[in-house]
Amino acid sequence: MDLVTPQRSFGAQGARNASALHRSSRISQAVLLAADILAFFASFYVAMALVDRNWDLHNFKALIFGSAWLSIGLWIVIFARLGMYKPSAALSARDEVYYTIAALAIGITPELLLFTIVPALSTSRLLLVVAAACAILAVGGARAVIRPAIKAIERGDADNRVLVVTFDDGANAKSLVRDEKRVAHYASNVDPDDESPRGVLERLAWFRAAATENCEAVIISALLNPQAANHVFELGERYGMRVAFAPPQLRRSAYDVRIERDWSRTVLTPVPLSIVSPAADFCKSLFDRACAMIALVLLAPVLLTIAIAIRAEGPGPIFFRQERVGRGNRNFRIFKFRSMHVDAGSAWAAHGDDRITRVGRFIRRFSLDELPQFINVLRGEMSLVGPRPEMREYAERFAKYLPRYPQRHIVRPGITGWTQINMRRHLTTDDAADVLENDLFYIENWSFLLDLSILLKTASEFLFHRGV
Repeated sequence: MDLVTPQRSFGAQGARNASALHRSSRISQAVLLAADILAFFASFYVAMALVDRNWDLHNFKALIFGSAWLSIGLWIVIFARLGMYKPSAALSARDEVYYTIAALAIGITPELLLFTIVPALSTSRLLLVVAAACAILAVGGARAVIRPAIKAIERGDADNRVLVVTFDDGANAKSLVRDEKRVAHYASNVDPDDESPRGVLERLAWFRAAATENCEAVIISALLNPQAANHVFELGERYGMRVAFAPPQLRRSAYDVRIERDWSRTVLTPVPLSIVSPAADFCKSLFDRACAMIALVLLAPVLLTIAIAIRAEGPGPIFFRQERVGRGNRNFRIFKFRSMHVDAGSAWAAHGDDRITRVGRFIRRFSLDELPQFINVLRGEMSLVGPRPEMREYAERFAKYLPRYPQRHIVRPGITGWTQINMRRHLTTDDAADVLENDLFYIENWSFLLDLSILLKTASEFLFHRGV
């Protein structure tokens, strides 16, 4: 459940807490920026030494007065535009390296083109390529160490408790905050909009209870009338506590909401998702189809070999086609190489499944059975990256106990995705909740950098024979 926080919700202590958090965020960004600049300069110095075969200190002067500033400045701008200086709980040490590779790949392409058109800016494109390769190790490695350290420090300052005020039996009080250890519960038996002295004293009791429990925020599970809300705001300022409302009508969604004023009214409006914007949808579709076309051409000998092997093993179709749920909850037929016997049925595959053929076992090990899905990408039914498409019967079953499950259908399903690179290879129906959480994280945090990172990680998993 999302929390709708009023703008006037911080008192003196609350303002100090907000200021401290803001300073902490700014400091962490400054640390990452400084580390990146140093790593970039070190990468150019090593690249110059490797290209020129000369480790003399005069290379430092060439760095300071040369064109390295242009490349480093452009890389920093790209990192910033791609959000790599924003805090993110999703970045592991390995993620940092993949994100760095993806960001530098985006940055180096226009530079190589520029230096080709205007040779006076740089006399060596080889130097740029070597510097970028060194930067992957230097920047990715430094970030893999610095980011977890920053998160650990910030986590140490984020152990404040919250008081949840409910007006029922309080069964859902702890569901409003992820960490149950941080929750103190106050069950109120007074109408939240009561303007009598009793109601005033009751609201005062909330903040006194919060102070007793060493809480830094009060979360109220109802919307109050303007008079009662103003009283709560004043109490929040007096006690230096943050105030938030979590009405049961609001459910967590892939779409964030923001408070806006429309003439005399206050309204909640959804924040558009980046992944479904017309520009992003067009560019993502164009990129997907171009890559799928190239992949089908380059992999044609592999596809032909697999088709011959399947046909030679026994009777039955080469391709396995099955109805899956796609974007907009519409059905489409997915293409895969057949890896099971013809009468295998529709049950989920398990590790060591005896329905899998000998050829099927090999191609599934290397995820080669997924290659025909490039056809689905060309047809616009799938994307390279996205939630994996599910069969209709399972999608309907999961939606019955996972209310947010249909939200994964607002984007095209993918050949690979955030779930595939972050969860184990063989999943069961019991993993549906964890799969959904990963799929929704991807939808809510999508960027081209994230897609490139997932594709890079998928390629590395494939090379190490883990399969995704």
